[in-house]
Amino acid sequence: MNCSNKNRWLYLIALLVLLACAGGWAATQARSMRDRSEVARMTAKKKTLCVGRYLVDVPAEADVSFSGSMLDGFDIVANKESESAFRQRIGEREAEIAARRAGANADSEGGMETARDLSIPGMVGRTFIYGRSRGYLMEGERRVDLEWVSVEAHAHMNGMSFSLVAEFAEEASAEEGEVLLAHLRLRDDDEVPIAAGFCVPGALFVDPLPAHKNEHVVMNLGLTEHPDLSFKLTSMAGTLPGPGLLARAARADATMRAEDRFLMSKLREGKRSIGGIDGEELLLRAREFNLTTTYGFNWEAPGAVGDPKLPLLSMELRTGISERSGGKPVDSSLHEDALFALWDSIAPSIRPRNVTATPQLPTRADHPTPLAQHQPAH
Repeated sequence: MNCSNKNRWLYLIALLVLLACAGGWAATQARSMRDRSEVARMTAKKKTLCVGRYLVDVPAEADVSFSGSMLDGFDIVANKESESAFRQRIGEREAEIAARRAGANADSEGGMETARDLSIPGMVGRTFIYGRSRGYLMEGERRVDLEWVSVEAHAHMNGMSFSLVAEFAEEASAEEGEVLLAHLRLRDDDEVPIAAGFCVPGALFVDPLPAHKNEHVVMNLGLTEHPDLSFKLTSMAGTLPGPGLLARAARADATMRAEDRFLMSKLREGKRSIGGIDGEELLLRAREFNLTTTYGFNWEAPGAVGDPKLPLLSMELRTGISERSGGKPVDSSLHEDALFALWDSIAPSIRPRNVTATPQLPTRADHPTPLAQHQPAH
């Protein structure tokens, strides 16, 4: 092959490479425009959600669920059901606990200690104290004896049931659970309360609440057309102080292998104040070992230790999640530009709830509606 033919071949190869690159760039730009247009459409109409003591605006079409609701050491479970279904379910639960002592061996404890009706206006329900256990720990050479029980406080009002459950508690916690239920007010899922308090799914625990340190609730958001994407906002008071988001990231960088660091790109990093709340932001792109591209966006505000009204707030956006449990990462279904648009549409909307009223709390009824006419024999 003479030099002239060789140069022509090199020119053709270079031209093909250039055309391929241009085509790839054009396809990427087209996808960016398409995905940004989709995000603009889905964020044009929003709904406001109450998460703990804060509000956030999310796409109206988003699928929203809540998990991890906790207040004053009680896990909170809410259900929509009829009063008759509630009565039957709680009756079966009481019988199940009461039957434990009959089957227990000499070294085992766990049966019902107390079962009583709630005495809260507008509610029917029962409180169970059961499962007394004993143990000890050593403080140096001194033995400290421990004793705890399990507590469940169940209530029903206007088609909604709530259960406050503490697996390891002092016996006095039963009274605390009943006091919390007396502060419970129903609300629609899209209702923004004007009274001070702590929002959980379907309800508000109205202030002033009894002195406590922990409040916890998690909002989970998904988009039907993008099953690989998840968005989470966590409000969590009562955590121990620790390193912030950027400090943890720096620590991870220091211990990361060079080849892993090469696959990770920091798209944005630094301090970011949202809704008057000082926090830290870290947005990452990852090239996975199966050659897919995923993203992890985070914003975190530390809150104040010991003040439930100033919880730790954590917001996370993840993409590339496989629909198959334990499956390998998949390519992000939204272009990077569109993810930035989605993140910067939701994140800045987090703000403390504007409180304009505090309702009058009822006193306990002298003659509450009983859930059970007779307590079971133990």
